[in-house]
Amino acid sequence: MSRDAVLHHLVEAIAEVGMSGLSVRTVAARAGVAIGTVQHHFPTKAAMILAAMDAISVDAVQAYADASEDADAEGRLFATVRLLVPSGPESRVSRVWLAFAACAPTDPAVGARYEQMWARTERGLAERFADAAPGASRSTVDDAAAEMLALLDGLAVTVLAEPQRMPGERARAIATRRCGELLAHLRA
Repeated sequence: MSRDAVLHHLVEAIAEVGMSGLSVRTVAARAGVAIGTVQHHFPTKAAMILAAMDAISVDAVQAYADASEDADAEGRLFATVRLLVPSGPESRVSRVWLAFAACAPTDPAVGARYEQMWARTERGLAERFADAAPGASRSTVDDAAAEMLALLDGLAVTVLAEPQRMPGERARAIATRRCGELLAHLRA
């Protein structure tokens, strides 16, 4: 079985059972291959986690590019905000991202990669705000992006962990409203 096929099952395992349930045996069983096949492609659990992070990052970059297709700067900003809030607890990318977030404080390699990916996400959000409010100062734009990303992160966790209290639609409405408020502030 190819590395990409094993990686697909690895990501699906993380989405389903989280990091605590992740093992070579779990991935092998899901993929229907021998444990040695998984170990050939991913010799350590850390290698599995980092490969899954990279795979999810590719998915996220593609979704971000798709959100960039809107011709209007404000539309691109709001599309990006909606993208960062899962529609529901079944969101594979968000479930895997949450598993990484939980692992980041205790695993230095995962923590470094997580920080790098999240910094890139914040820079992208700042670019969206700057495009939509070209007269705003860089520091104000950066603060708006940091605040928005913190809100989006919290909403995403709540959608995944408490979908009855915070359905995706409600979270997206809250995020959209706050994004509009921040944008109005930047344009003032």
